[in-house]
Amino acid sequence: MRIGVTDCFNEDKYQQYVDWTHATDAGVEIVRLAWTEQNADAVGSLDGLVLTGGGDVHPRFSGMDGSLDGLAGVDERRDEFELDVIDRALTAERPVLGVCRGMQIMNVALGGTLVRDLEAAGYRNHRSVPEQKTEHGISVIPHTLLQTLAGVPVVRVNSSHHQAVDELGRGLMRAAVSEEGVTEAAEWALKDRMPFLLLVQWHPERTPDHPLSRNIVSLFLREVQMTHEQHTDTTY
Repeated sequence: MRIGVTDCFNEDKYQQYVDWTHATDAGVEIVRLAWTEQNADAVGSLDGLVLTGGGDVHPRFSGMDGSLDGLAGVDERRDEFELDVIDRALTAERPVLGVCRGMQIMNVALGGTLVRDLEAAGYRNHRSVPEQKTEHGISVIPHTLLQTLAGVPVVRVNSSHHQAVDELGRGLMRAAVSEEGVTEAAEWALKDRMPFLLLVQWHPERTPDHPLSRNIVSLFLREVQMTHEQHTDTTY
């Protein structure tokens, strides 16, 4: 069983995704997907995809003003590479899990838009603070996949972003919102015959012992296992 994990170009943070995955299934093979390796074609041999956090998506990809004022960590090469990876994963019907930037780049790939800066748009600051644990509450929307994983209507999650999803991309629905109405999770509106997709704005890999964090990665890996078995069956 092999999954692709996009490179967030921070070794410690990347390792958190690896450790989070291996805590549930140590046998999963992880393939690092990065524009520096130009290995998007590896998606065809993978059973699932994790889109990681990181710098802001260049606004030109979502039809926004091209100014980079107020943005951080913008890398168009990473954006272009990951948009290609997403297209390949969707075409191959692979399970996808998106985290923070991963949620945002997937939304952009599906034609959605982003809130350029939450504070500038009148929302509360969701940025992390060095050496300080920052959290905020989210309300999980009933009758969603996320609700089955959370088991409760309100969850506390870590705060570590300044952008967010604005208009949802094609086929997506909200799965959770913050106290002031920021979209905090999304999934397919019509799930029948669609591959697994869960997008979350917080960082579950940073709280691997949280019940919801465990449930998210466990379900994702179960879906990946099913994809692996289906792929194996068709090769014989």
